[in-house]
Amino acid sequence: MILTPFDTPCIMIENLSGISAQDLFKYKCINIKDKYSKKYADFYNTERYTRYGVCGILPVGYSHEYHNIINDWQRKIHTVGVDDDVVIVILKHVQMFQNIYKRMEGLPISINGNRENEEKVFDALIDSGIVKKVLSSVKEEQDFLENHGMSVSSELKTYSYYCDVQSNWENKSGVNRWRTKKGVNNLEKLSELTYRILDKKDSAVEKVIKSFSQYKEEVHNDRFLSKKFSKSIIEYPYWNDDKVDYYLFEYAGIPIGLVGYVYTDFGVAYQIINKGIHSMIFTDEELKSIPIDVQKRLGAYMHCKSIEILKEKKMKYSFCGGVFDTMRKTIAIYKKLMNDDYFGMKVYSK
Repeated sequence: MILTPFDTPCIMIENLSGISAQDLFKYKCINIKDKYSKKYADFYNTERYTRYGVCGILPVGYSHEYHNIINDWQRKIHTVGVDDDVVIVILKHVQMFQNIYKRMEGLPISINGNRENEEKVFDALIDSGIVKKVLSSVKEEQDFLENHGMSVSSELKTYSYYCDVQSNWENKSGVNRWRTKKGVNNLEKLSELTYRILDKKDSAVEKVIKSFSQYKEEVHNDRFLSKKFSKSIIEYPYWNDDKVDYYLFEYAGIPIGLVGYVYTDFGVAYQIINKGIHSMIFTDEELKSIPIDVQKRLGAYMHCKSIEILKEKKMKYSFCGGVFDTMRKTIAIYKKLMNDDYFGMKVYSK
């Protein structure tokens, strides 16, 4: 990464011992929503992919493109100066009731590839008490953490599902036998089943999102539904952003599905929306007008069309998030069937 004279580090390493975790996070940082953050976020993820492979790529919440939609203040980028080098650190503010701390999301990365400087910054953040925990999804990092006296405090096995777009197309979504088995080929014969990439504001987006929210509240009694996220999805001008697409699926003009993707410059497409007929509320009249086969097979159809679009856009990987909420069993089955694989994560502490 090429730095300019304006790329002054947020803080020099020798000053880490004299600052609180709160002040570092609040004042010595780069907000990921700021356009200036993009080159650091992209560099960090690209370098992680180079070092660790696809499992090293961080979730969508650490991309500048996502923060254009919803500003997640709990995540920040910090740059630490070590002589003439700059080391990138990603921190997350975590608050679990009275337990408040800063968590490092992956190990520090030097823009010059200097592993010694990365270790110096890691040691400074841990020894000063600024960072209490470290999240890691790859064994090389985990070995490093264990060698530095840290141990696993929690673990999540389904942290992120993903697929290699070209491989998925060649082995699943684009294969006639797989498409026939999943009912996709039959659905493609239905002229009233349509999909389109939205190129202007469409009221159907609000209808789908609100229907999904109603379903979660009434059927699953989900108290932790993010209304802020839902509102951001509805209000964001997706039609004016070439890094964001919403795919709307309809039957006879009735909105029955919505998929949303954030595209990055390093070939990763993050799925931020996937709402289908099984997690929406319809009137009895609407539901009767939608064929049973569409109701049963829509998920596979939406996946195939999404992969086809991503392939055309030359995306290399599609990330579909993890499984965390009250619908986790149903979601896990679907994501496992549609995607190539998934990886977990471990949280380390002293």
